[in-house]
Amino acid sequence: MNRLLRHRELQLFSEMKSGNKGSFNYFFDYYYSGLCVYANQYTGDLSASEEVVQDVFVRFWEKRQSIEIENSVRFYLFRTVHNQCMNLLKHKKIENNYRQQNTLEADNLSEDQWSLFNESELRHILDHAISKLPDRCREIFELSRFENLKNKEIAEKLGITEKTVENQITKALKILRKELKDFLPLFIMYLS
Repeated sequence: MNRLLRHRELQLFSEMKSGNKGSFNYFFDYYYSGLCVYANQYTGDLSASEEVVQDVFVRFWEKRQSIEIENSVRFYLFRTVHNQCMNLLKHKKIENNYRQQNTLEADNLSEDQWSLFNESELRHILDHAISKLPDRCREIFELSRFENLKNKEIAEKLGITEKTVENQITKALKILRKELKDFLPLFIMYLS
């Protein structure tokens, strides 16, 4: 870059620091496409390169009053784009490592661990659905299904008729079918 152009750019930069948008537009128009090509050498992704360059120009404008350029605006912009590309590549590398680590951890979960997870989730869903049953209905259903009492034993224990027990269990199953309709295939697999 010749001395005259460098001097002119430093003058335009001084005007830009004072808020002259025309000076900023000069730098953007003159360097944008070249900076994108330069960034693309590092990122290998044109849209990511454009985003890096746009971010550099946004910060160039926003931080214009605190930026100190003594020799070359061109050098400053290219160095800033280079640094941003390096940061982007580091960030992508960290993301990839994190993604790979999570994939490995998920792959290393044993079938028993997945089964235990699924079982506890299904149990939670079922408990939540059962908690929505009316009190007496829930009590009868739990005695029937979880304590394995026969209808006659439940009727004797609670001092009600067997017909009431049958009606309450039918009511509970109807409510649970409705509450668990989205999960029925899972419960069938779980219970089989």
